[in-house]
Amino acid sequence: MKRYDLFDEIRRMQREMDRLFSDFGSPGRFLALPDAKGEKELTGDIAREPLADVKETDKEVITNLDIPGVNKKDIQLNITEDSLEVKVEQKHEAKEEKEGYIKMERGYRSYYRSLPFPKRVIPDKAEAKYENGVLEVKVPKEQETKKKKLIEIK
Repeated sequence: MKRYDLFDEIRRMQREMDRLFSDFGSPGRFLALPDAKGEKELTGDIAREPLADVKETDKEVITNLDIPGVNKKDIQLNITEDSLEVKVEQKHEAKEEKEGYIKMERGYRSYYRSLPFPKRVIPDKAEAKYENGVLEVKVPKEQETKKKKLIEIK
C-alpha cells in the first residue's frame, strides 16, 4: 500500500496553479465564472483533473473520482491490468429567441485522469457506478500464484 506523501499533494497544487495562471492570459480560455443565477460554470476549453482516492483491499482496488455536474453517459472509462483512465466531455448549447434578439451560448467541460493501480487487476470484472457526482470503480485484483518449478540438479 502506498504511503501518503505530502509533497505529491504540493506538486499537484503547483500544477493546478501553473495551469490557472497560464490560462489567465490565453484568449478563448476562461476560469470559472458565475452565470446569471450566480452558479459557477466552466467555460472555454479547460480540462480539469478530478480528485481521486484509491483504496486497496485484500480482494480489490476501489477508486473514487469526484466528477460533479456531468451525465454518466458522457463518462468514458478505460481499464487495463495496471491503470484506470477516465475521460469526460460535456458540451452545452442553448438558444433563446425573444422579440428583437436571439441569444446563443455554447459551453464545454472536460475532465481527464489516468491513475496507475497499486497491483495488477482483472479489467473484465470491473464494476462502476456514478452517484451524486462521484464515480466509484471496483476492480478485483489478480491473484498472485506462486508457481513451483522443479529444478533438475546436474
